[in-house]
Amino acid sequence: MKRELLNIIIEKTERSSLDWKEGAQGNRSFLVHQELYDQVGKTEFITQAKELEKQGLITIQWESVGNDIRKICYALRDLPRMYEQLGIPPKSQVIEEQRRAVDEFSLSVEGVWIKEYLNHCLTRLEKGNVPSEFSKRDLLFQCLKEMDRLKEPLYKRVFSKYCLGDSKVFENEFQSTVLSIARKFHPGIEEGMNDTQILSQLLIEEYSQELALKGPLWIRVDGKKINLGEFRFGAVLNSLTLTHAMPEKGENIKRVLTIENKANYMAMPYDEEMLIIYSHGFFTPKEREFLINLRDMLPKGTQYFHSGDLDYGGIRIYSYIKQKIFPEVKPCQMDTETYRKYETYAVCMEPGILKKLKCMDMGEIPELTVLRDLLARKGKALEQESFLLIPKEDVDISKKHCH
Repeated sequence: MKRELLNIIIEKTERSSLDWKEGAQGNRSFLVHQELYDQVGKTEFITQAKELEKQGLITIQWESVGNDIRKICYALRDLPRMYEQLGIPPKSQVIEEQRRAVDEFSLSVEGVWIKEYLNHCLTRLEKGNVPSEFSKRDLLFQCLKEMDRLKEPLYKRVFSKYCLGDSKVFENEFQSTVLSIARKFHPGIEEGMNDTQILSQLLIEEYSQELALKGPLWIRVDGKKINLGEFRFGAVLNSLTLTHAMPEKGENIKRVLTIENKANYMAMPYDEEMLIIYSHGFFTPKEREFLINLRDMLPKGTQYFHSGDLDYGGIRIYSYIKQKIFPEVKPCQMDTETYRKYETYAVCMEPGILKKLKCMDMGEIPELTVLRDLLARKGKALEQESFLLIPKEDVDISKKHCH
């Protein structure tokens, strides 16, 4: 016997929030419309209905006996027999197995963001909704478990090979899911971070983390002191250096300036009293740790500034630096005067970004409220690279703007 009608009954039951649960009682029914006949074929539909009625699984209410069915009636207590005929496990059994797997996995991880995700999964399961990503649940959990254990950055393909046995499986099959989970539940993820930046927060690297800086800073690496001030055109600290390096001396540093875009960073001349740092957007965890150690080492009274794009993303990055690294930071070339000076180069924002800009909570960064309001009125954003176009003497912002 074909099973299309049984599948229809099961699908209708499983769409309910309660009827699929173990021990459910009561009677249910549904009207038979032409689309159901079309789905199965009228003759076949009626044949299957008669057979199920003989088995005591349904009751038929006829519109025209033998020719047209008005309604199909069935009892929830008979669902186990229907599942048995279909050869599939009851939804209540599937949900319970998924719930046990989530509970068990939750005990093996410590990350708060992963546990919050798992609690969200339990809520969905309680409502009878199996997360779509659970089609590869065990491998997904394996990825999350290994991420939870990471203490140092690891290249993405090395992580994939170690965790999943193939260097490309993570990127091809699990990266988008992990990114979606992280965006919703990881406290270190800021709106505006791209995929690479989010993975960096999870200590998964597409390439080595590199912190570019120039200024009169000494660092200590494996017991050896290094004067970065000797590198007048800038130095780059890679992932391993960031892991082993500690800021050592910075008595001459009176100001710290972070710059969002590389061209602007490269154009800045060396300053004997300023440490200039390329932020490339959002700092990674290792960079953030190094900069917090730097902040703790520098004397009180050191001034901190950030210069970035005059747009939604630039404001988000400034807020991130203020909340996560330098609480005393002030904006540099992020004001209405700068915007109007280079407004010729401003470009229209996408409607969705403009809406987000207008809805931004400026409670933590009131100093950028006037700029935000101007950007919202104009509907145009200004990239920091525009500052390099005119006039040339404005490249050195260290004394003119950062005070």
